[in-house]
Amino acid sequence: MAINVYWANIEEEWMRAEEPQSVSRIFYNKDIAEKDNAFLNLNYCPGFNQNLKNLYAIKSIYDYSVTIKDNECFSNLYDQKFYNDHVLIRSIEKKFITFNSRNIFFTDVESLLMTAYEYPVFEQNEITKRCMPVPGQYDIGKWFRPLEFPFFLKDDYDTFIVNANDILYYIRFHTQEKIVFKQFFMNQKLNELMRSNLNITNNRIKMFKGFDSFYNKFNNKKIILKEIKENLL
Repeated sequence: MAINVYWANIEEEWMRAEEPQSVSRIFYNKDIAEKDNAFLNLNYCPGFNQNLKNLYAIKSIYDYSVTIKDNECFSNLYDQKFYNDHVLIRSIEKKFITFNSRNIFFTDVESLLMTAYEYPVFEQNEITKRCMPVPGQYDIGKWFRPLEFPFFLKDDYDTFIVNANDILYYIRFHTQEKIVFKQFFMNQKLNELMRSNLNITNNRIKMFKGFDSFYNKFNNKKIILKEIKENLL
């Protein structure tokens, strides 16, 4: 059985986004493993390969940087609107930042847990050098929300740098079934449906206890799926 995972990039530059890439394929294309070397032969290691199953890489569509200096944050790239739309400073003191390069995932099966923002361990780029991503997990069969990219800057760095096509993080689908990605266009109606979900989470401290509270309120899955399937690319 295969599971459909519908995905979209919801930035204005969404056409630059690529389908998530298999981390297993990326790793073996690096020629790190060697079949004829007993110490480097990972091809037949069940523990290693099982951990790569349904693990995918998400790339940045932007070149960007954000610097923390003298208790202020700024960027010399693009304009203030881009900064306001894409950067959330959670704590200057802790160097805790969210960079929005938003993707959204959804599925037609009843339940599918997804972990986002896993550290991209097989990459050597500005993200792995400078950032400590903060992973999180939710059910993409029971919730319709965009991904962000929350991270702490490492102690030796005060500037976040990302290059277009750098891998930002990994996403993991917690299933043994094959994942089939289907891209859709995030139109106005889907944006409105997404925002209605986000409006509930804005009051989560006062109104809800945990994700189950959100999932129990999620009653527009049929509408979302209908709209997605009418806007497949």
